[in-house]
Amino acid sequence: MKTLFVAAGPYSWGSSRMRCYWPARCLDGAEVATFSEFERWAKYANQADAFIWQKNFSAEYKNWYPNAQHYWDVCDPAWWWEPDACREVVDVVAGVVASSPALAEDFNEWYGSEKAVCIPDRLDLEHFPIQRQHTDVSPVRFIWYGVAVNRIAIMAQLANLERLVANGHKIELTIFDDRPDHRFIGTDAFPVYHVAWSVERENEVIAAHDIALLPPYPGPWGDVKSNNKRLTAWACGLPVVDEQDYRAVAGLVASIDDRKMISEIVQANLKESWTVDRSAREWQGLLCK
Repeated sequence: MKTLFVAAGPYSWGSSRMRCYWPARCLDGAEVATFSEFERWAKYANQADAFIWQKNFSAEYKNWYPNAQHYWDVCDPAWWWEPDACREVVDVVAGVVASSPALAEDFNEWYGSEKAVCIPDRLDLEHFPIQRQHTDVSPVRFIWYGVAVNRIAIMAQLANLERLVANGHKIELTIFDDRPDHRFIGTDAFPVYHVAWSVERENEVIAAHDIALLPPYPGPWGDVKSNNKRLTAWACGLPVVDEQDYRAVAGLVASIDDRKMISEIVQANLKESWTVDRSAREWQGLLCK
C-alpha cells in the first residue's frame, strides 16, 4: 500500500514530525509531502492508496483522488473555530485520527458519531541519543520549551518557582523557543535564560537541564492537547513538573535520587509504550480495515 502523509509543515514542526515524518519511516510504502509541496504529487494520483491529511484541508482534494482512502489527522480542535469548514472535510473522509483521547472524545461529541479514534503522538528515540545524567547540582536548572506565544503556561508555576527561592533553593530557568529576543519579564527572583529553539539542538539543550517545567496550556484547549512535550522531556531523561503541587516541585529540586529514579521509570515507559513504530502499526491496522 502506498500512503502519503500530507504534513502541515516541515520536519522541524513538532506535530508534523511526530504525526507524519516519524510514522512514515516505520510504515511500508509511506512518504511525506507538505501542503506546499503537494502539487508535485499530482502525477502519483493513481499510485496512492491512502492520503492522511494533517490538520484542515480542502474537501475538494477528495474528489481528485476518489479511489483512495482519506483520513483527517488532527492535533487541535479546529471545529471550535471553523465548524462549517471542518464538517465539509469530515463528511468526505473515511475517518478522523486525533492526537489525544480527549481530543477524539471532544470531536465525537461535536460531530455526533464515533468517527474519530486516537493514535497518540509517539517518538523516534533515535532522535534522542542524549539523556540527562543526574548529579547533585546547584542551581537546579528548569527548562520550558514550546512556541513563544504559549509562554503564558509558565505563569501557572511561577508562584512555586518564586516560593522555592524564598525557601532557600537555588534555581534557574531556560526558555527554549522561537523568540529568544523577546525576554521573559515575569520575575526577577531567579535567573532566566533564553535559547533559540532548533530541532537539531532539541535533545542536546533539553538534556542539559534537570527538570522540565511543562504546566499545561490554560483552559479547555489545554485539556485536549497531546502529551508530546512530556514525552520529549522523558526521552531526554528529565522528570516533568506539570501540576501545581509545591511539595512535589520542592521534592524534585531537593532530591537527586528522586530525579534519577523518575528518569529511569519514564525512559522504560517510553520504550514500552511510546515509540513511533507502535503508531505505524496502529495506522496499518486502520488503513487495512
